[in-house]
Amino acid sequence: MATRNAVRSLRNLFVVSLAISALTSACKQSGSSEPEIDPREQYVGTYVGGYQSIIRFGGAELKPESGTISVGVSKGSNPKEIYIDVAANRPYKVTAELNGSNFTVIDRNKDQIFVQGTTFDGDYKATGVFDQNQIAIATTTESLQGGTLISRSESITGTKK
Repeated sequence: MATRNAVRSLRNLFVVSLAISALTSACKQSGSSEPEIDPREQYVGTYVGGYQSIIRFGGAELKPESGTISVGVSKGSNPKEIYIDVAANRPYKVTAELNGSNFTVIDRNKDQIFVQGTTFDGDYKATGVFDQNQIAIATTTESLQGGTLISRSESITGTKK
């Protein structure tokens, strides 16, 4: 008899918890019925503009290089990530973390600097910002070779097509 009452109590508890679960999951969540807008969506697209690259070898600045550029921006696999696809004389694709309208490249920390037929491996950093329909990216690559600092600074700007 005690076993029968225990089983009945457990069954009643199960039925009550099932009913509460069904009622709470069936309720509509409060707030707007419109889907949430992904903030990255406003930056997705192609930006066309130019770039300037300056290499410094010790204290000497080599002749700056400049040209036209195309930058593709698409949404990344994580909520704060974007993919940046740069089409220039040295094309590359990176992943950046978006913080408001600013971003920082997160998947690349090494690059190469080419000086008069010699290649130097260096530490790479890149940041950028979206401002209205424009993008601006600043990159630096630095290498210390025998006490001499070799660096390349690039600035990229573009307007959304």
